[in-house]
Amino acid sequence: GALVSAMRRPGIFGLAAEVAGRVIKVMAGAGQEVKTGQPLALLDAQDVFIQRLASQAEASRIEALLANQRRIVERNQRLVQSNFISQGAADDAAAQQKALEQQLAAAKAQLAASERGLGKTRVMAPIDGRIETQIAAVGDYVKVGDPLFHLVSVSRLRAHLPFPEGVAPRLKVGQTVRLSTPTMPGQVVTGKIEDIKPMVGSANRAVDVLVRLDNLAGWK
Repeated sequence: GALVSAMRRPGIFGLAAEVAGRVIKVMAGAGQEVKTGQPLALLDAQDVFIQRLASQAEASRIEALLANQRRIVERNQRLVQSNFISQGAADDAAAQQKALEQQLAAAKAQLAASERGLGKTRVMAPIDGRIETQIAAVGDYVKVGDPLFHLVSVSRLRAHLPFPEGVAPRLKVGQTVRLSTPTMPGQVVTGKIEDIKPMVGSANRAVDVLVRLDNLAGWK
């Protein structure tokens, strides 16, 4: 399986396709809470499967050539000792063996890449969280990098706190903030201001204070 995270910012995770293919199954939808490693979607990556078969065949072909070349090298060494062939001829055979060994290493690397590609056809949740948006649907053809889901972390949250103009000058990044929520009555947590931004569309100096909160079970 693949843990795919192409876009990441505090609390938000964007899952994108790591292989091209058609979406053949979606196992989770918007609003659903998921666990790390839980399958979310399955892609039919036919091109990746064909590439794996081709890579496997090429590796097998080179392995057969290499096995035969090794026998030739061993025989040539015996012939050199018996003065039936020159050392130069034996060296040429050894050089061919080395070249085949390098080709085999490259072929095995390509096969491993194909195997990893097949694993990426199963899209899995990289975090415990809640699906904010389901972008891909069954039947969609996606390319590498196309977004599939947006997840909201249930353990890494970001609070947006609007403050009026009169308070803004007293706010600084790094200040400690105490927060409570109706979903967890009686619980007060602390966080730190990580960013201060002007309010979008505000005509005055009102600001949006962003506070990062980690590992808050039950908070939403």
